Amino acid sequence: MILEKLKLKVVKQIDNAVFEVSNAEGMVFYWIDHPKAKALIAQQGAHLVSYRPNPGKETLWLSDDSQFTLGKAIRGGVPICWPRFGNLGDESLPKHGFARTSLWSLDEINTSEDNCSVRLSLNHSSVPGIILTCLFNFTNELCIDLDTQNNSQHDFEFTGALHSYFITDVKKLHIGSLGTQYFDALSQKVSTESDGFKLSEETDRIYLQSANSNLISNGEHSLNIHHSGNDSVVVWNPGEQLANQMDDVSDYRQFICVETAITQSPIRLAPSHSHCLQQTIT
Repeated sequence: MILEKLKLKVVKQIDNAVFEVSNAEGMVFYWIDHPKAKALIAQQGAHLVSYRPNPGKETLWLSDDSQFTLGKAIRGGVPICWPRFGNLGDESLPKHGFARTSLWSLDEINTSEDNCSVRLSLNHSSVPGIILTCLFNFTNELCIDLDTQNNSQHDFEFTGALHSYFITDVKKLHIGSLGTQYFDALSQKVSTESDGFKLSEETDRIYLQSANSNLISNGEHSLNIHHSGNDSVVVWNPGEQLANQMDDVSDYRQFICVETAITQSPIRLAPSHSHCLQQTIT
């Protein structure tokens, strides 16, 4: 169980299905224990660390070497990359932006017999007037809504992604409906994949013609990932050589990242407008 694995202790019960828990480092998490699902969300980054549908098995990969300390990005689960994906855009911002290492506020919890929803928000001083909210809705599926609201008097541009890590066996992995064309971030070239998806030694691809849904399967289990509000789907796995250089990747063979992403053109929000980036897992 994830609570024992991360040595988390219950601080208080917030709702009949939601508990506040913490680790020895003082990090706060929200534990969802509902008939439809069990899940763990970190306050830092509004980061979904664990998701287990009922019935079902753990869906999200979490590195055994991930460092659960304040200010350090968590390796695994669903990191929120915002307002910058990778090194795109504002060079003064850290890679993948600041949302994943910022402390969010717990805004609202709604629980019924059939669902549990948890909403967190971030109002960061570096982007005044911009409100970022993340709504997790647990029913027979998991829906993650990342909403950017421009309450300022100026246009606001951003890129980003829901950078999900899914448990799989990379030797048996298949991902459907990605389309044939992708931008290879390693070669910096657009390539064509005519024979279906195949992992490289190191895989870092931005698929430009993906369908709205992708089926991830490994011969034993399958997941359907539905995307909305994105312009691309990113697929990433570091491979052996890069993973050995990373201090927080325990086993590259056990996961694949399939990311609902904004990478091609920044979203430009006019004042009083909003945008929702959504990923649904079934």
